[in-house]
Amino acid sequence: MKLAWLTDIHLNFLRRPERTVFYQAIFDSSSDALLISGDIAEAPSLCDLLIEMTSSVEKPIYFVLGNHDYYRGSVANVRADLMRLLQTTKSLYWLTKSGAQLLAPNVVLVGTDGFADGRYGDYENSLVSLNDSILIRELFQQKLLSKKHLQTKMQELADEDAKQLEHDIQTAINLHKPQKLIILTHVPPFPEVCTYQGNPTDPGYLPYFSSKATGDVLLKAAQNYPSIDFAVLSGHTHSYAQSQILRNLSVTVGVAGYSQPTIQKVINLKND
Repeated sequence: MKLAWLTDIHLNFLRRPERTVFYQAIFDSSSDALLISGDIAEAPSLCDLLIEMTSSVEKPIYFVLGNHDYYRGSVANVRADLMRLLQTTKSLYWLTKSGAQLLAPNVVLVGTDGFADGRYGDYENSLVSLNDSILIRELFQQKLLSKKHLQTKMQELADEDAKQLEHDIQTAINLHKPQKLIILTHVPPFPEVCTYQGNPTDPGYLPYFSSKATGDVLLKAAQNYPSIDFAVLSGHTHSYAQSQILRNLSVTVGVAGYSQPTIQKVINLKND
């Protein structure tokens, strides 16, 4: 089985003819299914573009959401709309809700959106203000109260996702006893892979570009199950990075550009 990994494709930045060219490239690839580690579109267009994409590429799509997928909407409403869509579209798998997916006899896929949680870097003294706290309703409401309220909400969302991921990893191990676990998440789980143009992310930006909650879950799982290979695929920073966090835990962050969606790589489960 071959998997095409995409991240931060931001389909809403493309006109329909441009999207058609991208879909054709995916269709023509040697992949059997797609993995998307978030930032597919924005809230008003997310479901429509997922329908368009799945009908065009004619391959199963396993995905998580990124922060942009909630822009101009709310976390609650986006998730409710997406759940309704999944009830009628069989080839779409939102890993946050679908749980562990057996891809090959010894390979299981899990995933979670993974919000940035403000725990790495210097949140208190950071002067950074991202569109997340303007364009995502729940974050905007908390930012109006105070910066501390915003951080608390970020951590609430991140912790919820991390708890779900921990459950799905354990379920995957109990049910399938895999040799390899592929984990999709949007926000990088470790500072080592938070980079910009090849340089480490500034402490002021790092709180918004990393999720310690997700990283802690991955570290614990990898340490508890040293015979399993944990391979994490994420996005968000738009800058390529790769790090071997533990002997059996690797993280790769994809490179991306607005209006320039691309296939990061095709993963051959027989050889990878």
